[in-house]
Amino acid sequence: MNSKKIALMAIAIVAIGIFALPSTVSLFSGQHTWYDLGEGKNDVPCEKCHAEIKDEMMSSDNGVHRDLTCAMCHRAPFTGYGYARGHAGPPYPGPPLPGEEAHAASTVECMDCHDGKGDKGTIHYADPEYGGVCGKCHKGWGYNSTKLSASGFGLTPWAADTGEKAAHTKFVLDAMNETLMDGANEACIACHTRVGVNITWTKNENLEFTANENETGYWTIPSFAASGENVTQVNTPNNWTQP
Repeated sequence: MNSKKIALMAIAIVAIGIFALPSTVSLFSGQHTWYDLGEGKNDVPCEKCHAEIKDEMMSSDNGVHRDLTCAMCHRAPFTGYGYARGHAGPPYPGPPLPGEEAHAASTVECMDCHDGKGDKGTIHYADPEYGGVCGKCHKGWGYNSTKLSASGFGLTPWAADTGEKAAHTKFVLDAMNETLMDGANEACIACHTRVGVNITWTKNENLEFTANENETGYWTIPSFAASGENVTQVNTPNNWTQP
């Protein structure tokens, strides 16, 4: 057999391999067994890919969200998004959906649940994720939408929520205008979770004012001002420890 025939055979074998090998290596044990997407909660285990988040959620050092399922936040009806679902019926109108704004899950704003606006017409208590487990969110202390709201910033519908004395209002409002995360999540997460924060504080050093005394000894101070600049770096590490 001459060298030309050998070369042609080699090329043919490589060509066959290019088409045949992908279909061979893509076969996995179990790839033809499907999770149930029918009525009720679906059986897709989010933790299969997001095990690190499961560790955070299930940690004994976690707080009030420890008992929530992934879907209770990331497929929350309060977002108004059309998530993919394999069934129809209450509380979902119409036929099954392939997904609109999101397929399996979406990023969410903390205020989607904590804006004090209640059910928002979603009939969330009939949702398979929420049905029969009201206590996971509302606890045993009558936590209605008022008590679950992040008020004190003037962002909820309650008349008493003026936020006029809140020290962190600017922090929250600037977070809402930032695109790193949804809504005010940067502020919520910085304060309420164990994520680390690195802050550069730029503050004035001096208080300036003019004091005037008249002939009768009466003092007036027409205005105050701040001057000087001091820069301080604060680095607080992420102190969440895996269980």
